[in-house]
Amino acid sequence: MKLPSQTTILHVSDTHLSPDFPASTEMWTAAVRYAEKSRPDLVIHTGDVVHDDPDSDRDHAFAAFQLRRLTTPWRIVPGNHDIGDSEPDPFRGLVSPVRLERFRRHFGADRWSVAIGGWWLIGLNSLLFDTRLGAEEAEEAEQWNWLEERFREADGRPVGLFMHKPPAINSLDEDLHVNKSIGVTSRGRLLAMVESGGVKLIGSGHLHEHVVLYSHGALLVGAPALGPVPAGTAAWNLGLRCNGLVEYRLSEATVRVRLLREADLGIQSVPVRPHRRIIPSA
Repeated sequence: MKLPSQTTILHVSDTHLSPDFPASTEMWTAAVRYAEKSRPDLVIHTGDVVHDDPDSDRDHAFAAFQLRRLTTPWRIVPGNHDIGDSEPDPFRGLVSPVRLERFRRHFGADRWSVAIGGWWLIGLNSLLFDTRLGAEEAEEAEQWNWLEERFREADGRPVGLFMHKPPAINSLDEDLHVNKSIGVTSRGRLLAMVESGGVKLIGSGHLHEHVVLYSHGALLVGAPALGPVPAGTAAWNLGLRCNGLVEYRLSEATVRVRLLREADLGIQSVPVRPHRRIIPSA
């Protein structure tokens, strides 16, 4: 029997990198070494690449240097610690043009598309969803137009979307509007794309927990935080609280999801070291 060809994707999120927070760098180094050994076709980072402060040029420069250690192809989308947050209850304020420019200067585009292994993978800036302020609202409209064009270009290939905030907590048809996920309006637009039959996978981060759901024909996968989460930060209790990353094996008909924790990355544990700054809950 001939096995179907597979494409391997490593999905990392919430690395919270900073030169002042070495425990996260140790975890990132373990992930880089794993990528060197396993040679995935693509590494996708779904945001919160910097430790804490969306206005820290120093942390952005350090995180960009760390990503360039990868010798495999990689793509990234921003998180709320990278460019500011979305409503409700925005952490450190809302996304802004200045913050967006900083991210793009260090990491490149905040949205992208890749044709790989018979799939069409698309990265989105989820912090632009449901914005209501001038420049950011225009950015959101431009991103939706861009997404619709990319979706048409898929031309029947299965589509995987990647973003920082999850599209939903329980189901793509829920009416929740909470900081843990994107807003109701954007969720409805994504649901329409899923129900059209094209979108088969949506990968996200933000929660610092590993979550796998199936909703309206799409697999919703949340990657845990790769960077160690300090004691005392909030747990949403929506999935498995751990440190690690997610490995996907994609074929034309299936998606295999594998959680890789510290031992799988070749380390027994990384202690959370005392530090003057504490990562907020997400």
